[in-house]
Amino acid sequence: MRIIKILSGLLFIGILFLYFNFFSTFVMPWQRDDAINAALTWGQLNKLPENAEIIYMEKPGSMFTRQFIIEFTSSEPAIKNWILKSKGFKNVKPEIRNGIKTYEIHPRDSEAYGGKVKIEGTRVLINMSWS
Repeated sequence: MRIIKILSGLLFIGILFLYFNFFSTFVMPWQRDDAINAALTWGQLNKLPENAEIIYMEKPGSMFTRQFIIEFTSSEPAIKNWILKSKGFKNVKPEIRNGIKTYEIHPRDSEAYGGKVKIEGTRVLINMSWS
């Protein structure tokens, strides 16, 4: 009876681990760098500014779609430099509404990737998806 309880407990922990690792929108610490890299690659964006402080991360989606949402803060000069160095911003004019610049980024060499980058002062929200 005790062995059944232990095996049931291990099975429950294993299923919980699989859920959080593959199906949850929560970004696990060991997935952090991969999530950032995927979002930047899909949007053809340069690496985040050195002084960037990530304040929010999420990875909604399923095995057929994936989305990465990353919000960070940085200095305005660092953000401007990041925009200039990022290939994804080339030839993209932002839509400006209520002081928020929204860039629609859809790389021409891949129609499956793309998303939006919203910039408001020193706050940047990257929302890239694949489907």
